[in-house]
Amino acid sequence: MNKENLKSHPWDFYSKLILISFSFLQILRWRIFPQFVDIYYHTLTAWGFIEAGGYSSWDFWQYAPLGRPHIYPPFFHIILSALLKLGIDKIFIAKFFETIVPILFLVTLWYFMKKNYSGRLSFFILVMAASSFSFYISLSNNIPATLAVILGFFVFHYLFRKKFLRALLLLALCFYTHIGVSWFFAFSVLLFGLLNRQYRKLSLLVCLSAIILSAPILIKQFYGLKLISLSGINEKYFCEFKPVDYLLALSGLIMAFMMKEKYFLFPGLFFASFIFLFYPYRFFSAQGYLPIACLCALSLDLIYERLKNNECLKSLAFVLAAFIMLISPTILMYKPNEADKLNYRLYFFDSALVNIVLPAYHQRIASAGLWFPNEYLPISKLIRENCEKGDIIYSRFHILGVCLSAISGRATANGLFSEMGIPSKFDPLSASKMVVAFQGEDRQWLKDALDKHNLIEVGENKYFILYKNPSVQAKVDIKKATVPFWAIWLIGFTFVLLFLSGR
Repeated sequence: MNKENLKSHPWDFYSKLILISFSFLQILRWRIFPQFVDIYYHTLTAWGFIEAGGYSSWDFWQYAPLGRPHIYPPFFHIILSALLKLGIDKIFIAKFFETIVPILFLVTLWYFMKKNYSGRLSFFILVMAASSFSFYISLSNNIPATLAVILGFFVFHYLFRKKFLRALLLLALCFYTHIGVSWFFAFSVLLFGLLNRQYRKLSLLVCLSAIILSAPILIKQFYGLKLISLSGINEKYFCEFKPVDYLLALSGLIMAFMMKEKYFLFPGLFFASFIFLFYPYRFFSAQGYLPIACLCALSLDLIYERLKNNECLKSLAFVLAAFIMLISPTILMYKPNEADKLNYRLYFFDSALVNIVLPAYHQRIASAGLWFPNEYLPISKLIRENCEKGDIIYSRFHILGVCLSAISGRATANGLFSEMGIPSKFDPLSASKMVVAFQGEDRQWLKDALDKHNLIEVGENKYFILYKNPSVQAKVDIKKATVPFWAIWLIGFTFVLLFLSGR
């Protein structure tokens, strides 16, 4: 065993300790999952695919019976569809993915840095991943985005080895996984090539070829642009900024330009992340934080390298790492209600590690859960008992309507992924067989709805009241699949064969 391997062992040990700790904490969080609303949208979309018989380019399962164009990349929904078709419980599936995906991300990050840089840098990148609570929570909240990030790192893994076909296929798969993250990595590949002459031609070929392979979904998204608007996204009012991390990242950015070859990946990721700037939450608090974490890790790594021969000073990198994993100050921007002014807070001891171990220590919207099994499951059962499979449900609150729709296996007149609008207005109450109201619902709205539609109460629990609209005849308009499942499995089989044979 050579000296370099001996020296790398302590860093591997420290890294594995972090990985094991976060894996254990994720398993402990199983009972609160599914925590975020996105997974309900994804499971409902997978249900829609099953009803259609494959990938559908029309979202008939939301805003039913009208529907809207469906432009969300289908890869994750196809995985979910396959699992649902196998008869696996949808709540188990949701819990499983929210538990396992952050672990897969951390393992990928560690593996990529260890194989392409060093065991020491891989340790520091895990330290940085434990810094931002909002970033860590986004790993489970935005599962397709996280899967696309995992794919993106493997794009570079094979790009560094000049394996054109594998890098190309994985970047194309990014485009079929998440809209924003795919372009983030495509621009990262281009910028990396511009900064590094050795990889310039290959990077350009990988990027252009991936875009050509992704043309079907990109054309669909292009034609849907007229219905897209970011004005109603409230997440932009809930951003978190890590001042110490950004200072370290600035240092790392300067150092990266002084280095050569593969280290130009880090500036490439940083400048590519500005595509998230129009969506501030993602830029500061979610996927846009990833380049900051990478640059910080590089900065810590180089600090240790410069000081490692000085017994007193070399511990500075460890002191900074401990500071980031524990004290980790955060500037939080939030807006309690639509009419309120923006508020700001400064939190200390606000790392991902601290907030997961002590979830009530700093309450914020990212800490809140949406899973109330004692209320959701009985009301979903009542929905299934009081309406047929083709009937539609509705709530004044889109999140609630989609959650109960996903669990009960019914289309909804509500809709998430609000960036995508609908072609025309319609009255959701007039089309919905079942109406779900909160116990604290606006009394005037509820009275008007009861009087106009002769709603009949069929059940209630601690949080919800369920009404039936007896006069409704509308049904969900199921559209035939644009790409049937048999074609999807054939494409997937071909992809795997090409990947395995790729060089």
